[in-house]
Amino acid sequence: MKEKEVIHEIEKYITKKFAFDTTGHNAEHMYRVAKMVKFLAIHEESDHFVCEISGWVHDLIDEKLTDNPEREKQQMLQLLQKLQLSQQQIVAIFEAIITVSFRKQKTPTTKVGQIVQDADRLDALGAIGIARAFSYGGSKHRPIYKGEERTDDQSTVQHFYDKLLQLKEQMHTTTAKKIANDRHEFLHTFLEQFKREWYFLDEGNFV
Repeated sequence: MKEKEVIHEIEKYITKKFAFDTTGHNAEHMYRVAKMVKFLAIHEESDHFVCEISGWVHDLIDEKLTDNPEREKQQMLQLLQKLQLSQQQIVAIFEAIITVSFRKQKTPTTKVGQIVQDADRLDALGAIGIARAFSYGGSKHRPIYKGEERTDDQSTVQHFYDKLLQLKEQMHTTTAKKIANDRHEFLHTFLEQFKREWYFLDEGNFV
């Protein structure tokens, strides 16, 4: 089977799986990560075919998105075998996606894993990252913001400080680091504007 045909079949599978996700981990997220993975793989001179597949399937066995990771793992294995991927390619894909999660703080041991983790984290930065953060927060009924004086803050804005603003320093590839710089600065710009509006700090400029 040709590479384009394999990618097409995986795209259909993932689109169906994540079509109704409301946490910011929908099919569009998988698409963006897959395309970013391919972009990074080309610039980092890695296997863009295996990388792109890994990008598409990177969230399939994520414990926060499925109540049965083992079932998803077996179904994915069956799909990859059906699409005639080699055992070496399948192993590379699984090795890459088990290290993606920020929560587990695993460091990828392969170039493919580094690229996939970078691409996934890039999608948590910038304008898209902001939109996804509030989408996820809403799905978990989290408040937008509680105010800086609180120490038990589980708000979406606090998530920026707990995770998103840390991501720039955790990129592995040279290409991802360059992209992350711009998106990281946009997060700071957003937070500054957000707090000006939240605390009515701009009102004096309009009277």
